[in-house]
Amino acid sequence: MPKFFPTTDWRGLVLAVTLALGAAVPVGMRAQDTIKVGPLKPLETLPSLGGTGAVPKPSGDLGLSSAPVMPPPAATVPALAPVPVQAAAPAPQAAPSTEAQAPAAPPPLPTNSTVTISGPIAQAYLYIEPFQTRFEVIFDAATVMDWLTPGVALPEALAPDQQKQLADTMVARASAWCSMSAGDQPLPVPQPLASVIKGLPGNTLPMKEGDSVAMNQALVGLMWEFATPPGPEELNVTWKGWIKGTTKLPLRVFFGSQSESGELLAALKSYRWRNQGRMPRPAPLAAVPQILLQEPLLVPAGGIFWFLAGLLFYIFLKVKDRKLPGGSLPYVFVWLLGAVLMSQMLVIPIQTGSGSAPAITEVSEAQKIVSPLLRNVYRAFDHHAESEVYDVLARSVDGELLRRLYLETIQALTLDGREGTRVTIAEFSATVDKVLPNPKGPGFMADCNWMARGIVGHWGHSHPRVNIYNARITVTPMKEEWKLTGLEVQEVRRL
Repeated sequence: MPKFFPTTDWRGLVLAVTLALGAAVPVGMRAQDTIKVGPLKPLETLPSLGGTGAVPKPSGDLGLSSAPVMPPPAATVPALAPVPVQAAAPAPQAAPSTEAQAPAAPPPLPTNSTVTISGPIAQAYLYIEPFQTRFEVIFDAATVMDWLTPGVALPEALAPDQQKQLADTMVARASAWCSMSAGDQPLPVPQPLASVIKGLPGNTLPMKEGDSVAMNQALVGLMWEFATPPGPEELNVTWKGWIKGTTKLPLRVFFGSQSESGELLAALKSYRWRNQGRMPRPAPLAAVPQILLQEPLLVPAGGIFWFLAGLLFYIFLKVKDRKLPGGSLPYVFVWLLGAVLMSQMLVIPIQTGSGSAPAITEVSEAQKIVSPLLRNVYRAFDHHAESEVYDVLARSVDGELLRRLYLETIQALTLDGREGTRVTIAEFSATVDKVLPNPKGPGFMADCNWMARGIVGHWGHSHPRVNIYNARITVTPMKEEWKLTGLEVQEVRRL
């Protein structure tokens, strides 16, 4: 037995143990980065004012590549949530390799955010716009169904037929829940709209027709659309929908680019909003250059005939040396009075100039006509009564295009189904690129493009809508005004 043991380096021993434990880690395991992705809202578009050009739909992956990502440096990053991994067949054991293994492709990004309702929800919104004020109320579906059918077990999810039945029931129950007055003037109460929506107040998610929704994600939305003055000075909202013992309803008011908070109380039942100059009246329609035609020469043929006939009769009496009974004064008075009256009865216009609209050949001239015409088309839909929209639209559009523009634009500016409201155009600009003669008659054709930026607010949040159009339009003189009579959309681009 040796007398002395070899000296042991304790630091080397610790290093060896650490390396041994590290070897037990599976070869494929490495630290993962965690990327937070906020709620992604799908892009919407304002369909074209005319034509049949289709707008390409955005791809599901939003253009993200699935190329492999280089592994990050070894670090410990806590995961936000466990990521499920599909089970795979066990790979045969292989000797460790120094070559870097290609990492698996990352999973696709989610297209929506999962939201869960944790308690009763009651929230109201008041959207004040020119010519219309919209009142919206959101309840959680569980509270509504427990109020409608107390003691009945709630389903885990609402199927499409259950959603429709719930919406129809709420329309019947809530028809008299909301009323509004502009100052002291009561407004006609419209029929409410009801729908089942998904998400949370201010963060609702899109739903397709035929989709079911989990009970802990389901909301019931009610909406009333009141026709109001373009710039109301005061609005009073009265609410009677106090279900399951609720005594107050939080309210968010949106007007123009501003908003404010309030609440409806069961004891007071009403909420008063005052303008106080914060929401100005909408601007008048854009002025379109008038057609300056040379006035025709109006010849009073009846007066001239009467004057000459009376003069010849007077000369005849003088030649024959005859006198009028009663003297000449009454005769002259009747003669002049008849000439004045006859001058208004038979008037012949004689055109001394061309009498037609001036030829538009320059881009700058067409720009002054086209831009306000297109702008006023969108401004017409600030109104919400059909007759008012038609009246304003007819100031810029004529012929068959008037009916087609109304039908297609009212559909384009209204969100579908349970999204339920109309886009308001906030910004517009148009540019004329080329001017062509109109082969079918007077006027001109113009190749132009325009940008329309809209904002739509509903259920407590808003979305921008920006589209660029490229089209060929036809402008025709109508009496002393320029009007759109043809529109062919060639391209729609979404920003």
